[in-house]
This record gives sequence, structure tokens and C-alpha cells, in this order.
Amino acid sequence: MALETDGAEAPDEPRRLHHITRIDIEPSEEHPGRHPTHGWQVRVRRDGDRLSKFFADAKFESQEAAVEAAIEYRDRLLASIPEGPTKPRKAWSNTGVVGLSVREKAEGSKSKLYVQLNWVNAEGKRKAGSFSVDKWGIRRALWNGCLKLYRERQEAGYPFEEPHVMFARAQEPFADLIRIEVEAEQAAEREKAEAAAQAEKDRVEAERAATPEARMEKEEAAIRSLEDVLFG
Repeated sequence: MALETDGAEAPDEPRRLHHITRIDIEPSEEHPGRHPTHGWQVRVRRDGDRLSKFFADAKFESQEAAVEAAIEYRDRLLASIPEGPTKPRKAWSNTGVVGLSVREKAEGSKSKLYVQLNWVNAEGKRKAGSFSVDKWGIRRALWNGCLKLYRERQEAGYPFEEPHVMFARAQEPFADLIRIEVEAEQAAEREKAEAAAQAEKDRVEAERAATPEARMEKEEAAIRSLEDVLFG
């Protein structure tokens, strides 16, 4: 999973992928029903407006084809948007919330997504924290981060936004991922409900089959079937 990297700070390959994020999400022990998500997300900001589009590997039949489509889209998008003046920003963020960003961390041979946050406590010391997207899902990890920033800034006496206001803004750049996550959760809930309904049906049928009346009905049905074979 390669996250969007600013060209001024990156080597050649990340420079080629500026405004493009690699997304790889797999089911985990905490969320075994999560739908695997693999692809590239283009995100562009101009004067507060956030434009985003997701390019799934499956749709383009390979990771390489998907990234080429993402690069082509990004180039067309940037060419269509005038540079113009940009609004000053206090800190780097790809969520629209100062102090909150989605980044990757290398863990052994793999990389995983985390919602990372930074704040200053009442003593003026910089603090940091993170929430795993694999563990929490993208929406809950963003909410946890927004809630943490709200509480820490409020406690320290600094200006703060309400957590739901930050959360609404932080979700916008990741709308495609959130939609996929919600659809996968809904599908898992449907499967769970169907399995529960089938289990209840099996239980009722098993109880019914255990009664004398049910056994007699079963024997009568068997006799009728035999008569049909013998006499047509």
C-alpha cells in the first residue's frame, strides 16, 4: 500500500504517483467479513475542494493497468483545474482535518494503513497517536482520530472543532473506500441474518420431526410414494 506522497519529498517512483494512493485492505481477525479492496485512489485538492476517484485492480484486470488509468485520470484532472491561489494550511493532511491523516506503516514485508494524528498538549509538547484501518475499518478509525483530537485539544485549552464536524470532512477524500466498506458490512450482515434464519428453520423442523404426528405423516408420505411406484 503506497500512500500519496508529495513530489518535493519523494524519490522518482513516488514522484510519479503524486496525488495517487495505493490501497490494499484484507479481511482481518477482527473483521473476517470485510471485502478485500485493492486499487489506486486519486485525490486532488484545489482551494478547499476535494476531488477523488478509485481505480480497482479487478476492474482493470491488473494492478499495473489500474495505476496507469489512475495516472492518466490524474493528469487530465490536473490539466483541467487552474492552479490559482491555494489556501494556506497549518499542517500536512490528506483528510482536510489539521493534525489528522491516513498513511501507511511498514510491518515486516507488508504495509498497512493507519489513521495518524498529531496534537500539542497543555504543556506545549507535541504528541501523536494512530488507529489501524485493518482493526477498525476506515470510518471508525477516522472517527476515533477525530474524537481523540477533540478531547485532547479541549483538555489543553486550544481551539477545537466538534468531532462530528471533523469526521464529516475527513470522510470526503475516502468516499469510494467507505462505500466499499459499507457494502461489504451490509453483505456480511445479510449473510449472518440468512444463516440465523436457516438455523431457526432447521431447529423448528427438527422439533416438529420429533413429534409422533410428524413421524406418522412421514410414514404416510412414504406409503403414498410406494403406491405411486407400484400402481401409478
